[in-house]
Amino acid sequence: MKRWIERLLLIAVVVIVAVLTVTAVPVLGGGHLGGTWLLAHMAASGALVFVLPVFAIVGLWREIQDQATSPLQRWGFWAVVLSGLLTIATVFVCMLPLPSTSAMETLIVSHGYAGWALAVATIGLLIGCWRRRSKA
Repeated sequence: MKRWIERLLLIAVVVIVAVLTVTAVPVLGGGHLGGTWLLAHMAASGALVFVLPVFAIVGLWREIQDQATSPLQRWGFWAVVLSGLLTIATVFVCMLPLPSTSAMETLIVSHGYAGWALAVATIGLLIGCWRRRSKA
């Protein structure tokens, strides 16, 4: 039963990160998020805020039980969790009345870098899971 939960959470994280990555592409060309792109990005980010902690807890349980995982899968898991939390935290701090305008700009740039790192980490996690599965 636990195995299907892990798979479902992995699929959810991959789909959410894919949506977040695709909707962030306009920023690469110097543009900004707006309209439908922003709406999709915000919906997916809400899903990430809910799914990522559950994914982390279930994955941490697997780490504690020391189930056989490849080094790339382990690296990918921790990179997804840490870069995901950093991505969420940068936007959360922007919502507080504490940072100045220049600090908010820095936080948003950091949010972008952390988000792209999350995309790369998710690819690493998928490759690690695929390698482990192909060896089994």
